[in-house]
Amino acid sequence: MDNGALWVALLTATTAVVASWVTSRGNAQAARVQAQAAAEAAHIAREREARRATQLDFIQQANEMGILYRRIPKYLKEEDQEERLASLTELRDQLRDSYGPFLRSLSVVSLECRPEPIAAANAVHAASGEAYGRLIAVQEDIRQAQSFRRAVDAYLASVDSFIEAARQAEREI
Repeated sequence: MDNGALWVALLTATTAVVASWVTSRGNAQAARVQAQAAAEAAHIAREREARRATQLDFIQQANEMGILYRRIPKYLKEEDQEERLASLTELRDQLRDSYGPFLRSLSVVSLECRPEPIAAANAVHAASGEAYGRLIAVQEDIRQAQSFRRAVDAYLASVDSFIEAARQAEREI
């Protein structure tokens, strides 16, 4: 082999080693970028699922209170004042018992969710306080029944608004 062929072989071998090194660095960097992208996608999916679970829990708690509120008009028609008062007191106690889990889920929404659902959840909370206050007024004076019904309608509408705000917030992400 002459000197020129040796140089060509040496240059070819060096080029092959450098190309292999560059390729391996590129592959390693591509693998790192791909792993980072996969980790970010998994993180976003976990956050979205946590928000969704939080929102569903809040909706469940709000609906449980809504079910109790919807049962009350049946007792407002009761003619016997003592029986009506006993029934309303029992439902009021059930509402009070369901209020703790409702507040807990509201707190979690405040931590986990975007501003729009948080504002809507706070509106549900305010509407529940208004409906509960109207229930107490009805217990004292049955003539307050119409204002109670309006307060319950406002409460149910606020729950629907929360659902729509949560749905809209999830679409924007």
